[in-house]
Amino acid sequence: MTLEQAFKEFLTSEEYKGVAKQNTALGGKYRVYLTRYNRGELKSGAIVEILLANGYEVTANKVVKKKR
Repeated sequence: MTLEQAFKEFLTSEEYKGVAKQNTALGGKYRVYLTRYNRGELKSGAIVEILLANGYEVTANKVVKKKR
């Protein structure tokens, strides 16, 4: 899948929703990522970092979610 598809999948995941609802620094950061993505301001490098931190494997031509 592409970066865009993987990020959309991540945004709809229960893991993201749970963290984004928290009143913590991490929850605030996730809400900022969503706002910037919706405005078209989130760069692909930031998307890659977010996906890597949340269990995705990113290569030059595709993104694969790692099994846990």
